[in-house]
Amino acid sequence: MAAGDFHQRSFDEGTLTKLRIFELYAREWLPVFLSRAKPPRREIHLFDFFAGPGMDSAGHLGSPLRLLKQLKECQHLAGWSHVHVSAHFFDASASKIKHLKGNLQSPEYHVPSVALDVRPIEFHAALKDSAPILANRHAAKLVFIDQCGVDQVTPDVFRQLVGSPTCDFLFFISSSTLHRFRDHPAIKQKISRPEDHYHVHRAVLAFYRALLPERSEYYLAPFSIRKGANVYGLIFGSAHPLGMDKFLQVAWKADEINGEADFDINRENIRPGEMLLALDEFRPSKVTAFERELEQLLRSGSLKTELDVVRVCFDYGVTRQHAKPVLAKLKSENVIAADFHVPQIDKLEAPRRIRFKQ
Repeated sequence: MAAGDFHQRSFDEGTLTKLRIFELYAREWLPVFLSRAKPPRREIHLFDFFAGPGMDSAGHLGSPLRLLKQLKECQHLAGWSHVHVSAHFFDASASKIKHLKGNLQSPEYHVPSVALDVRPIEFHAALKDSAPILANRHAAKLVFIDQCGVDQVTPDVFRQLVGSPTCDFLFFISSSTLHRFRDHPAIKQKISRPEDHYHVHRAVLAFYRALLPERSEYYLAPFSIRKGANVYGLIFGSAHPLGMDKFLQVAWKADEINGEADFDINRENIRPGEMLLALDEFRPSKVTAFERELEQLLRSGSLKTELDVVRVCFDYGVTRQHAKPVLAKLKSENVIAADFHVPQIDKLEAPRRIRFKQ
């Protein structure tokens, strides 16, 4: 679908999946900075660089109105009156911004005390204009870049986002970009079939990870979305393990099998209900590989604390809860002792230790 008429039709299921993931993450992200009477940051800035008119022809909400809906749900939180909240909605199309401003007049989307910055401005100009806010260490930022098929997140833009303090981001990767990854000589060696989305999906993540500074503890996760015959992608980034944890929780709600796509990305033909069966043939290869690795690392004594377990979960793109069966098994076999069943994010500043009995 051409970018120009995208909002003049009803959003397809892939677009709705993308918007749901973004909205669900915003729902998890906002209370982190608004729930305490003494908030950790004095400012919150929400950026939507390809905001569009706010809804499609059928009335499905776009990303800016979904953000405002989530902000409205946060007004009761203890930190609300102590934080300055700004929402920045940009789009290169003046007509889309005009429609968005009209939609924002509805009382349904009016959130008192939220400062709105709604402008028709091209992406790179908007990013340059926003650079001082992105660099502000006293502000929390959530950035959404829905490129609509245009490749805007260059390595330099990616590095700017990664280098922005307290800034989580999600950006959309067009199918044409994924095709270019698939055609790269180094990637083609790994792909036996053109429809093998899994390898392209992982290769894109590896590409962006390679752009991170050396010895950087930065968290990235992908999510793939099918739209008709094409496959698109989202890349999530956060410098904090809590951000990664919340995104993985959202992703696994959207994909019970692998937490990575709104379709069977590994072509394993496993249905969500079959995940409850103990038989190996009904267990996703990704989860099985994670469990084997975690068990081996625990048996070898390589993992000393729950933080070490969390890092293995994040490396495999699984939730903390996926570690529970392995921890329970090794406890029952008297291999380890630990004061937790599932590693907790709120314990990571003083992680609980794993004791070894053999």
